[in-house]
Order: sequence, then structure tokens, then C-alpha cells
Amino acid sequence: MRRTHWATYLWPGLPQLWFWGFGSGWILATGFAALLNLLLLASFVWVELLSPLHLRLGWLSVGLLWAGSTAVSIWYGGREPAFRGTTSTEGLFRQALNEYLLGSWIEAEMILGRLLSLDPRDVEARLLLATLLRHTRRYPEALDQLDRLDRLRDAKAWAGEIAAERRWIAELETEHSATSTTSATDTPSQEITPQAA
Repeated sequence: MRRTHWATYLWPGLPQLWFWGFGSGWILATGFAALLNLLLLASFVWVELLSPLHLRLGWLSVGLLWAGSTAVSIWYGGREPAFRGTTSTEGLFRQALNEYLLGSWIEAEMILGRLLSLDPRDVEARLLLATLLRHTRRYPEALDQLDRLDRLRDAKAWAGEIAAERRWIAELETEHSATSTTSATDTPSQEITPQAA
């Protein structure tokens, strides 16, 4: 179960859009915003735009839409999205990307491992795994994943991203080796001198 702040559920469609990327959430959120803005303008700025009956009906529909979508969002928010239980590569990639963006490195790596066991030629998943390994400072493993990517025919479309990953890893390795050598040379050798009593 995903733990979220309660205010997330107050805007209709936001949980479906934010957590699972559903297009219906985007449509609901923008439609609600348009209706709310129209009613605010008709109520406070252009009061002659709508008749009092239409204005009351509009506010009633906003209230019902808000209450209904909040109830559905709270009910649906306690459930995992449909792709969580599937083994489709697209669903697994979405789940892995979500965990990666949350900083849950271990969960993301486990999901990517499962995804790559289903489809070893998934370029996006392998590139995400290489990026994750770079973030966790496992540079040799990240380079191994990039080498595997170079052998895939579909990876040509991602050549720029692969090259950028290699540069970042090289910079980080250089920076790491430079800091480790300077820290080794910066520690002065201390001679033990007898204390005067």
C-alpha cells in the first residue's frame, strides 16, 4: 500500500495521474480545473455570464464531482494499480521507474532484474539498470551493463545516453580515485615523542 499525504486526494484525478500516469486522471484533473475556473469567474468577475440557476447547478456539479472523485481516489489509492500484479515488461518497467524515482534502489534493481529475465534485449530497462548502478557507486557493474547494451542492435537509438553514462562513470571514478589518493597523502605521519613528566 502506497503511503501518501492526504492532500494528494483533494484534487480530482491527481492520484491517478501522479502515481500511475493514467490519461483519465489527466482528463479529470484538467476538466475539473476548467469547470472550477469558469464558475469562479462567473461568480466573482463576470457575474452576468451565467444565470443564477445555471450557477447553482454548476457549483452543485463541482461539489458532487469533487466528493465523488475524492471517494474514488481514496478507495483506489489503497489498492495497487493493475500493472503491479502483471508480468508484462511495460508494467514492470513502470514499476521499476517509479521505485527508481522514489530512491528505492533495491526494489528498483529487483524489478529490473525480473524484467530483464523476461526480456534480456530490453534496452530501456538495461539503461535504467546501468544508471541505477552508477547512482549506487557500483561502477564496474554499470559498465558491464553498458557493454551489454552496446551489443544490442536496438541500442543505437540510445547511443547518446549510453555515451553520457560512460562519461559520468569515468568522471566519478576519477573523482573517487583522486579523493582516495589525496586522503592517503594528507594524513601526516606522527612521531611518538616521550611525554615530559
